[in-house]
Amino acid sequence: MIRIMEGKPMRRPVRPLKRAFAGLLSAAVLLGGATAARAASCEASANYGVVLSLSDIVNAVKALPPQALTGKKGKPVGNLPKQAMLSNLPAVAQQGSTAEPGSPGTCEAQSYGYGLGSYTAARTSTGAQKWDASQPQNSASAAWLYALIQKRAGRQCPQGSRSLDYLEQLAGAGAPSRTQVPYQSNCTYLNNINTGDRPSMTRFLIGSYAVIPVTGNAGAVDQIRAHVQSGQAVAFTGSVLCGYAKRPAFKSGVIYETAVVPNSGHGQLIVGYDDKAGKDKERGALLVQNSFGLNWPPSGSGSAAPPGQAYWSYGTFSATQAMAAVAYPVPDTLGKLRLGASVVNATTATVVRSYQWTPKTDDTSVYLIVDLAFAGPLKLNEVWLQEPGSSYEVRAVYGQHISAGYAYLKRSDGKSFLAGEYKLTLKTTPLVGSAVTYTGKIKVKKLKKSGDISPATMQGATILGPTGAVVTVN
Repeated sequence: MIRIMEGKPMRRPVRPLKRAFAGLLSAAVLLGGATAARAASCEASANYGVVLSLSDIVNAVKALPPQALTGKKGKPVGNLPKQAMLSNLPAVAQQGSTAEPGSPGTCEAQSYGYGLGSYTAARTSTGAQKWDASQPQNSASAAWLYALIQKRAGRQCPQGSRSLDYLEQLAGAGAPSRTQVPYQSNCTYLNNINTGDRPSMTRFLIGSYAVIPVTGNAGAVDQIRAHVQSGQAVAFTGSVLCGYAKRPAFKSGVIYETAVVPNSGHGQLIVGYDDKAGKDKERGALLVQNSFGLNWPPSGSGSAAPPGQAYWSYGTFSATQAMAAVAYPVPDTLGKLRLGASVVNATTATVVRSYQWTPKTDDTSVYLIVDLAFAGPLKLNEVWLQEPGSSYEVRAVYGQHISAGYAYLKRSDGKSFLAGEYKLTLKTTPLVGSAVTYTGKIKVKKLKKSGDISPATMQGATILGPTGAVVTVN
């Protein structure tokens, strides 16, 4: 989970590294992507609470596919099943009224904060259920989160908000429950919520989060399917489909609409997928949980999904949405390798494992992954790795709160990383107190066979190539 990387010269200069996905996005994010269109009969406007900029996608940590993290040493999983549905979901929220289902604009608080946050907080790191996430006392307060994020941003209801701000809050400090701060679709109420801390907010901590760019990313749907199959919900943001709030159109129980409301935005939650759903020759759909209440979609609409949810065709999702995000639970245990700290009594920082992995279908890319676990949340500012046998060091700006998650480097030159002992440095800011630097040495073995890839074709090589550093971000 690394975002901006640059080389630090020790003996020879290492040139600045590339940005991942830099070519996928334009200077300003167009919600819905280049293939989205607007029908003549579409609504004039429909923004249900989204403030999205290019930096939300480019600067955020990018999610590794689940198969990079599952099994011993990153051994890839087999083919995905045709269907996967999540259980223990937060109850379907209702952000507005029947007449105005998207007003006020709290959709990002509902999808990323309440939806993804509550679902993730209710899971252990192995995927076991902690509690019933559908109950008010066991789910995060969208009202409190919305009020807090708007206050920090200098905005008020009914204005929209940034999706990742909610995950950053949950990764750093948590939130009160819906029982403590219930939701009302009323701006006077929302603007006057006391955003001070409440008891037991750490119950709704998440370990970390990462994003999946959708615009211009041909592999987004497959990666999202893999996350769902591994037990992760996926929040997403993009344009509002024409007629979506009051008259969504279904064919064989699935939405195929790709016309969108101009300058619109909405955040929702993916809770399943079904490769067989929909009409002939266009089968395959994501199950989306909305925040328009249980009376949506309207009766008689032809939806094949449970109340409050809808199936979206894979094509509809890819053509109209901009970004998605996943989250990881807090750690159940710490790693065996404890890092040294520059400050006495600092939060314990550990390495769970460090290893190389290559995707099953990619014969050029290799990842060096470091799985981290902390005794409590802190802000991880920078990750430094010095390769074995040289003085070359790579700095990566992380810039997000974390208590459990991963950092990684990627190279796509057909080589693997050098095996051996790497020096690891983490520069952090605790919730209270001054900056803390953690250091330690991690051992990375040679790349092992992964899928159809033979390590004989990916010999270990230094990170410094003929024209500069060969590692990239994500």
